[in-house]
Amino acid sequence: MLLDLYISRLLLDAPTPWGVFFQDNASPQMEGIEELHNNIMFYLAIILFTVTWMMIIIIKNFVATKSPIAHKYMNHGTLIELIWTITPAFILILIAFPSFKLLYLMDEVMDPSLVVYAEGFFLGGLTLYILNKIKDTFYKGEKNIALISNFAQVKRINPIKGLAVKYNKRSFHTKVKASKRIGPHNEDVLSVIVGSLLGDSYGNRKSVEGTRFCYRQSIIHKEYLFWLYDFFYTRGYCSNLEPRKYTRILAFESKNNKEYFGYEFNTYTFRSFNWIYDMFYRKGKKRISPKLENYLTPLALAIWIMDDGGWANPGVRISTYNFNLDETQNLIFLLKKLYNLDCTRQILKNGTQSSIYIKKESVSNLTKIVLPYMHKSMYHKLGIN
Repeated sequence: MLLDLYISRLLLDAPTPWGVFFQDNASPQMEGIEELHNNIMFYLAIILFTVTWMMIIIIKNFVATKSPIAHKYMNHGTLIELIWTITPAFILILIAFPSFKLLYLMDEVMDPSLVVYAEGFFLGGLTLYILNKIKDTFYKGEKNIALISNFAQVKRINPIKGLAVKYNKRSFHTKVKASKRIGPHNEDVLSVIVGSLLGDSYGNRKSVEGTRFCYRQSIIHKEYLFWLYDFFYTRGYCSNLEPRKYTRILAFESKNNKEYFGYEFNTYTFRSFNWIYDMFYRKGKKRISPKLENYLTPLALAIWIMDDGGWANPGVRISTYNFNLDETQNLIFLLKKLYNLDCTRQILKNGTQSSIYIKKESVSNLTKIVLPYMHKSMYHKLGIN
């Protein structure tokens, strides 16, 4: 009977009066807290043993009846001063690193009023949770990216039953402050952003909150812009307000002014978009970074062509007016290296701007690469009616 009572208090499957240890944890966070507690208790036990031993030795060897003038021969040694100064600092460092890891794991973007823990949601305990957190935070050296191919529906495998459980995941919330929106972002989202920054979109950096991206297309490309809006909206990156219509007055030399109509929308501001802005902008001007090679996916290439590409029989021309001649040449090198596209640079009359011309021999290869990702209203940019 006593043995059963002790075991029940030891295991603590349920709350028990005068329980000895923690109750069984139900989340990776609690598992981390328990692990940190055990680590700290280990150091405290060592400190308690060491200090107790020193006090006993001092009392035993330097009691007044045995050594009435022992204090006369005591002095301050540099070595002992270093030991009792550095040792506590070293112990604090050993305690600090596990606590930093735990603080990071407990840092959640959402701030819910009610949390329900479901057993088996994060299967594999703290170790798997850490691996998932790292995977959702780093990709090819950059921070705040997830490699979940289908962002709207995520599968988790139950190792006990061997079943895949699906659940809908909406990662961002409108009530979250912009400075606390830190991702993660999946590869498709990054590809669309990178492709559109090569094209017509632009980034708007705010010093504290983060970065947002602005999309604008003429009225003749309304279907394409609404397709982009739907892409971001279904993933939680913009509000439910549809793209707004705008009017611009364009002034032409020796001609009357002309009204220009179009649609535009902005993404939410994310602190985790800052690295993308830094990759594409220097002093407010667009540039081409060597890191682009890691993110110029087929989807990004398709977005770039839909933004700035056009059919120039018998090839495809991509406008690169935002970039200088050297940067255009670097883009040609990437297209050749990544997709084996035979391209040439066409310099405009002003001598400072240029475009990329994909030759006839590579058009069929280009079509195979980007057509599955293109909106049907943009097929004409590949010469497809």
